[in-house]
Amino acid sequence: MPPKRKGATNTSEETPAKVPRATRKSSTTKAASKTKASNTSGARAGTGAEFEKPFDSKKCLSWFKTYTGLEEDEDFDADQIGPGGITKLCEDINVSLDAVDMLVLAYHLQADTMPIFTKEEWTKGMTKLGIDSTEKLKVAMPSLVAALQDPKHFKEFYRYVFMFAKDSEQKCMPLETACAMIGTVMKGRPHEQRFVAYLEAKHPVKVINKDQWYNFLDFSDSIAEDLTNYDPVGSAWPVLLDEYVEWRNEESL
Repeated sequence: MPPKRKGATNTSEETPAKVPRATRKSSTTKAASKTKASNTSGARAGTGAEFEKPFDSKKCLSWFKTYTGLEEDEDFDADQIGPGGITKLCEDINVSLDAVDMLVLAYHLQADTMPIFTKEEWTKGMTKLGIDSTEKLKVAMPSLVAALQDPKHFKEFYRYVFMFAKDSEQKCMPLETACAMIGTVMKGRPHEQRFVAYLEAKHPVKVINKDQWYNFLDFSDSIAEDLTNYDPVGSAWPVLLDEYVEWRNEESL
């Protein structure tokens, strides 16, 4: 998954308290506002010879442990997979750390904090998916990612990413983190590249709040790339998106 970047915390949007990035023991319970996955791609994620073998919970737990204890921080919780373990997992299933795959996996595990998978999240999520080995996960990942083509499923995933990528005690996502997440999650969709270019060039805000994040997906889905159907009078978009349109218009002059 894309690395979480550091960002300033003072903003006119919201001013979240500055907290350390989670790298140690953390609660596995998220606030009730977290969007829950409906797992519309199906409880069982794959087919083929590997999936003909019944799910083995002991094997799944043993598999989990192969990715623990790989962190530089000696105080890191041994019952959690951290950045080092996630990097190894990506290598084992042949996916890029910056690809959307790990965010999709985190969504199905309903992981609470980026970049951490707890033992409880892993065992519950993998049990639902019917995955207990690297081989099964490697087979299943393409179908899990492909399920994002369903608009309803993608919207749930997109909203989950906001809760996952922001620091758990903050209400907003640092701008740099938001740019990285948009570039990964919205890759190839309308306004993805230009909106990120606007944010990086103008730094109109220091953090992205939930309303701005949610509305950007709706904006991307409904407003043409060339902005021809944008209504400056009748629209009710967040100010950030109106300012993005103004920037686009200025750039075209």
